[in-house]
Amino acid sequence: MNMPASTPEELRACITADAQTSPSTYLADDSFAAWCYDHLSLSEARSAFERDADPEECDQWRLTALEWKTQVEMALIALLAAKRMNQNKNGMKVKS
Repeated sequence: MNMPASTPEELRACITADAQTSPSTYLADDSFAAWCYDHLSLSEARSAFERDADPEECDQWRLTALEWKTQVEMALIALLAAKRMNQNKNGMKVKS
């Protein structure tokens, strides 16, 4: 069983070390990052990352603005890695 990453850097390291495992495996199941991964498209995650933290989501998930941003970044990293995995399986070039 894989341990969830707690920072974007750890997540990148986990994904790099094991490119065959779904990136979502490294997100804590009950985290905002996992929720974002499951419910947002790549473009929605990018958009969220580029704006300020959502106060309602911060309250709901009991996150500070910085923690919210980190969780969104982790979801974005995982979504990009999943896209790369899918494109590599299909023999397509990856565009980030």
